[in-house]
Amino acid sequence: MKHVFFWLMVGSLFLPSALFANDPVLALSVDGIINPVISDYVVKGIKRAEETKAAAVLIELNTPGGLLDATRSMISAMLNTDLPVILYVTPRGSRATSAGVFLMMAADVAAMSKETHIGAAHPVQIGDDAPSIPSQMKKSSAPSSVMEEKMVSDAAALIRSLAKEHGRNAEWAERAVRESVSLTAEEALDQKVIDLMADSREQVLSALTGKKIIKNNKTLTLNLQGSAINEFPMSALQKFLQRLGHPNVAYILLTIGLYGLIYEFATPGHGIGGVLAALSLLLAFFSLQILPINMVGAILLVIGAVLLVTELFTPTHGVLAGGGVLAFAVGSFLLIDIIPGSGVRRVSLELILPTALVTGFFFAFIVRKLLAIRNVKSTVGAESLIGLIGEVRERISPQGLVHVNGELWIAKADTVIEPQEKVTVIEVQGNLLIVKKV
Repeated sequence: MKHVFFWLMVGSLFLPSALFANDPVLALSVDGIINPVISDYVVKGIKRAEETKAAAVLIELNTPGGLLDATRSMISAMLNTDLPVILYVTPRGSRATSAGVFLMMAADVAAMSKETHIGAAHPVQIGDDAPSIPSQMKKSSAPSSVMEEKMVSDAAALIRSLAKEHGRNAEWAERAVRESVSLTAEEALDQKVIDLMADSREQVLSALTGKKIIKNNKTLTLNLQGSAINEFPMSALQKFLQRLGHPNVAYILLTIGLYGLIYEFATPGHGIGGVLAALSLLLAFFSLQILPINMVGAILLVIGAVLLVTELFTPTHGVLAGGGVLAFAVGSFLLIDIIPGSGVRRVSLELILPTALVTGFFFAFIVRKLLAIRNVKSTVGAESLIGLIGEVRERISPQGLVHVNGELWIAKADTVIEPQEKVTVIEVQGNLLIVKKV
C-alpha cells in the first residue's frame, strides 16, 4: 500500500497543472440602469463569493447610469469584501457612464474591452424631492441651484477618493463629475483611468497574474490564470423586477391599474377591479421609482384619471371622458424625463396611441353599458308586468280578464276592449292591471 501511494505521488508530478486549478472566480453580469434590483444582485453575488471561498469576483459591466443610493450600496459591498473585485466593461460597444464611472473607480481592477467608453458622471436630480443619481446628461456650465452644487461637490469628493485609493487618475475622475467628460478604452488606459484592456474575461484573468493589490490593509498577489469561472446569474424574481424598470412596462401597469379602478367604480361590490388595480399600481409605483419621472407628465396622468372617473358619476356625454383621454395620452408621452445619453427612453408612441384609442372606446361603449345596467331599476312581482303585451279573455267594460305573462289578471281600461284583442299593461294597482288597447 505504501508503494502504491509513493508511485501515485511521483506520478502526480507529471500531471497537467490544470488538474490543480486555483479557486474559481465568480462572474456577475450588470447590464442596464443601476437600480435597487441591480444593487441587491451585486451585493448578494459578493456574499456568495465569500461563502464559496471564490478567488475573486468578476463583474461584467454595461450601464448608462443609475440611482445614487443603489450605486453607494454596491460600492460599499465592493470595498468591504476581502475578495478582489474586478470590473470589466464588455462586450464591445458597451459603456460605463455615470454611475458606472463610480463603480469602476471603486474596483480593485478596472478593465475594458476595445470599442467601449467611460465617463460623463455629472449628477442630476429627478423631480423636486427625488434622490440624486449619477446619470449622463448635457454638459452644464454652472450649477442651477444650491442643491445641485451640493450634489456635484458630494459626488466629486466621493469619486476623487475612490480613484486616489485605487491608484487611478483622480483629476480626470473629478472632471467626469464636474464637466461630464468621457474617454474611449484606449484613452482611459493611456490616462491611467483603468488598469488594462482585454478582449475576453480569460484574457483579463491571465493579464492579472502577479499583480499586487492592497485590500483592507492587506497586500494580495493575484494568480487567477486558469481559474474556473462560475456564473452567478440573476434570480427569476430579480429578472422580473428588473424588467419592471422599462418605461413601457411601467405604463402598461399604470393603464391596467386605471382600468381596474374604473371597473370597480362602475360595478362596486365585486372587488375584482379593486384587487387588479391595487396589484398593478403597486408594481407600477415600484417601476416608476427607478425611472426619471417628469412631474408635468405625472400630473397630467392624474388629471386624466380624475376626469375619467368623474365621468362615471356626472355623465357629460363624453366631454370629461374625452378630456381625460387627451390628458392621459399627453401625460403618457411626457411621463419619462429624458436625460441625453442615459439610455432611458420615453414610453413608445406605438403603445400610447393604441392605449388612448382603446380607452376612448372603453368609455364610449363598455363603461356606458355598465352604467346603464347598474342604473336599471330592479322590478319583481306584479311590477314586472308593466310594458308587457297581453290578450283580452273577457270583455273589458270597464273591467275584464286579460292573459298576461302566462296568468289571468283582472284588468281595467278607459275604453271597451273586446276578447282576443291585444293590450299593454301601463300600471299595476295591487292585483288590478291598468291596460290600454294596442
